[in-house]
Amino acid sequence: MKINCEVEVTYTLSHGGYAGKSFRSKAALCVGRKETSKSKLVCRDRKDQIFLLLTTAKNTNGTKYFVEGNVEKIYYKFVKEGKATIKFKEPAHLLSISKADPRQLHILIQLLQLSPAKQRQETLVPLLPSKVNTADPVPTKLVVISQAKYPVKGFPTTLERFEAVGINLNRIDKRLANLQSLAYLDLSNNHISEVPESLQNVSLVELKLSGNKIEEYPLALCLGTISSSLRSLDLSRNLLTNLPGNFVQLKGLVRLKLDCNQLTTLPKCFGKLTNLKYLSASSNQITVLPHTFKRLQLESIDLFGNPFSGPGLLRRCADLSLPCLQELAARTIRRERLRYSPQILPVRICHYLDSAKQCLCGKACFDSYLHHVALLNLHNISSTVTSVDPQGNTRVTVEIFLCSARCMKLWNSKQ
Repeated sequence: MKINCEVEVTYTLSHGGYAGKSFRSKAALCVGRKETSKSKLVCRDRKDQIFLLLTTAKNTNGTKYFVEGNVEKIYYKFVKEGKATIKFKEPAHLLSISKADPRQLHILIQLLQLSPAKQRQETLVPLLPSKVNTADPVPTKLVVISQAKYPVKGFPTTLERFEAVGINLNRIDKRLANLQSLAYLDLSNNHISEVPESLQNVSLVELKLSGNKIEEYPLALCLGTISSSLRSLDLSRNLLTNLPGNFVQLKGLVRLKLDCNQLTTLPKCFGKLTNLKYLSASSNQITVLPHTFKRLQLESIDLFGNPFSGPGLLRRCADLSLPCLQELAARTIRRERLRYSPQILPVRICHYLDSAKQCLCGKACFDSYLHHVALLNLHNISSTVTSVDPQGNTRVTVEIFLCSARCMKLWNSKQ
């Protein structure tokens, strides 16, 4: 087993201080066995011993570190970034490893953490000095300019940025989901129609999928690791008709582009995207925005070219003061935040509970409510505003639900 990386050796003292350290240099770490007869250390209960060999360009013969019972501590908090520190008892050295392949480094740490009995069972090659690779050991960026250049055999595990723009790809390579360090992915201007759910476990910071044929954004990509890591998402120029309700779980999202799709509305809890600063959803089919939309605090917004409807009352209710028993029970469940599922309640009741609307007062309502469409000036929620039509209008329509006569009276008093 060989790892190309950079290593800095710190010489420690018995009382815990530091005697000095070497310069950080490119190195090769190898783990293998050395015959006991050739070793200064004696091992009576087995034929060979496991050593860690550190080789640098200056020290081509390498420095050997006996493994069994000689590893005092391992610091591996940042192993996913290719970093770790190994502290040996004899010699008293602290090896600070960086720029290593995260997967190989993880395997090395697992080996060093095994019990002596399990270490003896490992199949390892004889220990030999290894030539140090002076070139950059960890490629982090890959740009593919044609299908002929596409990496058929696989991707470097240290890849942080991958771009394959306009090369007629029909699908997203599922092997990308195995790249733990991948932060930037640009697959714009291809023929992709589906986004694999496996991307939910990738810590992507920026995802660009504009100019494809995507009809649905997967629910899975609103959950998992990506839900907290994603900061920028570009889904413009696709075939989207709606976004999943859990889209609002992308709480770290700062920039969102949805231009030139077929969206008719946005998720009803869209206002929960509290970190969102840049929103562009021009040239869609949006007629009314969810009531939570007014909670946003943006720096820039562009909703040009959407057929927003006019304000007015969309739904009346005969008697707001007397909801039915089913409505009262459902309101109680939502107010008390009681858990429900098809295993607890009939499926019909679960669908009913899922259909809740939120009144201006914050309470849930189901059948007994008034449905209004009101005007919202985009300047109230954004510093920079692009007009929604050629006439320079910056007002859009937002739906509002009222659950009681009291809420209706309060609403009317503000108009």
